[in-house]
Amino acid sequence: MIVCGGGVHNGRLLAALAEALPETHIESSAAHGLHPDFVEAMAFAWLAREHLAGRPGNLPAVTGATGPRVLGALYPA
Repeated sequence: MIVCGGGVHNGRLLAALAEALPETHIESSAAHGLHPDFVEAMAFAWLAREHLAGRPGNLPAVTGATGPRVLGALYPA
């Protein structure tokens, strides 16, 4: 399991995960080159890029959507 965001700094949470999932290797996203505090920002940047390119940002098999969709909206200033 790759952990990111604020939870990666919560020792109690990580210990609870390890206890609940004893067969699971749990590590920070930092071990994969992604700073755990920046993953959410990177995800939103990727979604913005996909929106601007007119490409879908969802996976219907994961989200349950009826098909691929361009996500978000752009409101020029």
